[in-house]
Amino acid sequence: MRATSLLLFMALPACVAGEAVMQETTRSLARSAVDTAAERYLPGVPVKPYSDCVIDNASTSELLALAQAAGAGSAQEVANRAWPTVRTVAQRPEAAQCLVRALSGGQLRAAQGLVIGGF
Repeated sequence: MRATSLLLFMALPACVAGEAVMQETTRSLARSAVDTAAERYLPGVPVKPYSDCVIDNASTSELLALAQAAGAGSAQEVANRAWPTVRTVAQRPEAAQCLVRALSGGQLRAAQGLVIGGF
């Protein structure tokens, strides 16, 4: 019993570290898809702050969907697959508040016009 407890105690940090790596990999792939979609559908809007707001306000299932979109093939295919999820997240009040803080007036109007009205 004592050996089992010791093995469990030693394995737990490895599981936690593996989970952290998986989460970071998923977020990185998701960010790549959001960046690609933003570059395609939001010309003139700085990609990094926009992507930060979307990634920070996406659910786990949305992050996974975005990470899958990152492997869709060409940049156009990635953008097309990611954009519906990006729009959904960007329309949330928390994401909108983040965008207001992150983008200038003209950039925000460009982002809002496409997110709310288009594509």
